[in-house]
Amino acid sequence: MEQKKGLTLNGMTGMNFLFILNAAAIIGVSTYLTTHFYNTLYPTQLGGASSLCNISNFFNCDAATYSKLSNVFGVPTSFFGLIIGVMFLFTALMPSEALEKTSNAFSKYNFIGCLLLFFFSLGALGSLCPFCTVYYALSGIAFFLLHKGGLNTWKPDFKISGIWGAILLVGCFFFYQHTASKEDVKGKLNAGVVEQYIKLADFGDPTVESPFKVHMATPNFKDAPIRIAIFSDFECPFCKVVAEQMPELVRRYGNKINIQYFFYPLDHKCNSNIKNKFHENACDAAMVAACDDKKFAKVHDEIFAEQDKLGSGILKDIADKNGLKGCLESDDIKNKVIATINAATQFNLKSTPTIIINGKKIEGTIPSAQFFAIFEDILKSQK
Repeated sequence: MEQKKGLTLNGMTGMNFLFILNAAAIIGVSTYLTTHFYNTLYPTQLGGASSLCNISNFFNCDAATYSKLSNVFGVPTSFFGLIIGVMFLFTALMPSEALEKTSNAFSKYNFIGCLLLFFFSLGALGSLCPFCTVYYALSGIAFFLLHKGGLNTWKPDFKISGIWGAILLVGCFFFYQHTASKEDVKGKLNAGVVEQYIKLADFGDPTVESPFKVHMATPNFKDAPIRIAIFSDFECPFCKVVAEQMPELVRRYGNKINIQYFFYPLDHKCNSNIKNKFHENACDAAMVAACDDKKFAKVHDEIFAEQDKLGSGILKDIADKNGLKGCLESDDIKNKVIATINAATQFNLKSTPTIIINGKKIEGTIPSAQFFAIFEDILKSQK
């Protein structure tokens, strides 16, 4: 039997099977990115979206999610990728010349769009979304397979394009309505959060500047429009939540925010305000983190990452790994820790974490979305 020209028109060939797997992967990645869009911008729980897509400051999905290109009038950009993946899969499973020509043409348009988004991310955002990059690669594979083995064309079938266009419009209407309802709820919640923040007593910035910095947009702490001081304990679970939120805040407000850290271990070995045994490894953890203020941010992250192992000798391993010697025996290091503990007196500290935002005290943790609402109000008022 003479073989027809076309990737999908000759049954389950090897290339067609690869095309099916690739289409399924496109659908999976697009679904994840759509879910991430809503979990990040409209979180329903503390901590917001999953960190699966946030590997580092350069490789993270959040920068793309917060950018203007993350959606088109409230419709997640990833939804368009989802439609492309479904189109490819349908073409492979229900083959016809019209479907393949349409998929071939749209694979070209889609891949060109991916290249533009890739270079936009590098140039304008200074970062890459890992899952977006996977989508770009999968789109490139689809383009290659259809170009090499398919009915090569730039012109999609008019009737088939109309059907997929109608499906796209229905989906866009659903997502537009869904996003609008989320925005309405978010707006009301944020307005309440900002109102509560404005009513808080203003203690002013800490009178003593901590040498331990998480992020500095300006050389002087008081020069940034958004200033955060964190009083924290390495054994406090909610302090770990706050520590894990900081990279997200920095990614979005990096050029406007200064963040400094104050040790407040709930451990009587270095904190005279604590009378009983509570967090027995907190002072040791603080002294390891305080050993070299230039390495503080890195050591801070490593200690919190191993929070559940602090009593197992992990602090020594972290110290050795970072070339920190004599931290636990040094009176100078202990006095540095105590100096940050004493700074808490200004704020009548009662618990950890306590977060000072532009002089106003917030006790405990709040979702990242509420941080953003407060920050936006601060920046708006300063304009």
